[in-house]
Amino acid sequence: MSKDILRLAAILLVICGIAAACVGTANDQTTPLIEARKAEAVREGYKQVLPAAGQLTDAPAAEKNIVAVKRSETNGQTNGYIYTVNPDGYSGKVVIMLGIEYPSARISGVKILQQNETPGLGAKCTEPAFIDQFLGKDLSHDLTVSKNASQSQEIQAITASTITSKAVVKGINSARKHYQEHFGVSKAAARKGV
Repeated sequence: MSKDILRLAAILLVICGIAAACVGTANDQTTPLIEARKAEAVREGYKQVLPAAGQLTDAPAAEKNIVAVKRSETNGQTNGYIYTVNPDGYSGKVVIMLGIEYPSARISGVKILQQNETPGLGAKCTEPAFIDQFLGKDLSHDLTVSKNASQSQEIQAITASTITSKAVVKGINSARKHYQEHFGVSKAAARKGV
């Protein structure tokens, strides 16, 4: 009986070894494809949030909630910035990509890259009814969340999801503050000696 157990154990070991080798090979073969698709999704996101995006270069981004900043240039002239921010939402980080036109400091696009908010409530932060409110907003002042938005700097909160609404606005305000401090028109004029 012990020989049967050893034989079965050996067969199981061989089968597990073959299965592990197959999984490892599949992982090695698919990892570059997965990374390429992620990179393509990011490039598509850049075009969605800043349709006029040209040559992109990294810009300084070492601040809370700001993951990355890309400067867009066309014909040697800066025409916008793309921010990736990650404020805390109700159920974790909400990763947001937004485009800011330069020098007008207006939002050209917003895309929610990742969120774990409550389905049917906070997850509505990805829907056009919420996202489209940000388009064209002037970033000279902070945006605010309101239950009945009536002012130009107010964003209509998602019903029953004030925390998520405030998280998205907080992320965009983080980008706004960084933009004004580092790239705002007054900063550009100072660099040119105006």
